[in-house]
Amino acid sequence: MNYFPNSNEEIELIKFIAKYQYLNVADARYFFSSKKYYRNRISNLVSKRFLRKVKLNLVLDELGIEYAKLFNFEYNIRNRNKKYLNRLLYISHLAAFYHSCNTINFVPSFAIKDKEMFTITARRFIGTLEVNGIDYLTYSISENHDKKYQNSVIYDIQKEKKYQNIIILVNDISRLSTSDFSFGMNQVLVVEDNDANREKLKYLHSIDKTRLLEDIYKKPMSISEYNFCDYTDHKNKYVSIFYFLDTEKITRIKNFLRENKNKNADIVCSSKLANELKNELPNAHYIVTNLEEYIDKERIIYD
Repeated sequence: MNYFPNSNEEIELIKFIAKYQYLNVADARYFFSSKKYYRNRISNLVSKRFLRKVKLNLVLDELGIEYAKLFNFEYNIRNRNKKYLNRLLYISHLAAFYHSCNTINFVPSFAIKDKEMFTITARRFIGTLEVNGIDYLTYSISENHDKKYQNSVIYDIQKEKKYQNIIILVNDISRLSTSDFSFGMNQVLVVEDNDANREKLKYLHSIDKTRLLEDIYKKPMSISEYNFCDYTDHKNKYVSIFYFLDTEKITRIKNFLRENKNKNADIVCSSKLANELKNELPNAHYIVTNLEEYIDKERIIYD
């Protein structure tokens, strides 16, 4: 019987768990090309004592730890503190979801925080999502987090100096007030936290905006030099594209319309997002379209 892992997929799985400490059994599917038989392969690694099940999660077993150390994998001793378990499981879940994605690279908070700087280690972010080379400091607000936790996230972002793009993954978008999450940054994207939206994040910078605007306006549009819109015709069209709710963009458009009551702002977005934005920007002009039609997903290749 061969006691070593049978494939690169199994090695990647062991390497991942060595780094993230835990992996939900259901998330193991992200590591295998065959979704049908991956549970059999997990059972094989468990029987060989490379992995062990702790309730619904996989952790390294005795031989898995030895294997990780032998091949010098990044290895973190399993944290057994129940206080931090939900955070560790969430970080692992997000990292597994984007494990084989070539447009997003997730870097966990424990790989960012400088342990010599106590002011950083106490912060609330869960990591960064690098989307097509653009870093987004990322936070999670779940149903278990109260208003006090929301305020701590707000304070955390207020003192941020390095990152100008933020993603907030929240279980219920209606829990957040957009005015509370506007800080004068480049982008603050508030994203309802589900698999469909995590999938959409892969294509955040993959929309063919030139084709989109040509189909809508039938004339050339220019990238805007103004901070309150994305595109303009330098006459009377001020166009902003919303793929997700962006609190910074909402604030800039709101200020523009308040100071220029004789002008209008065009917002291009999905019907669902239009309904949410109308509460914040009732006087804007909405152009509802399916932005997914302007993403060529076939050209985006995953490892």
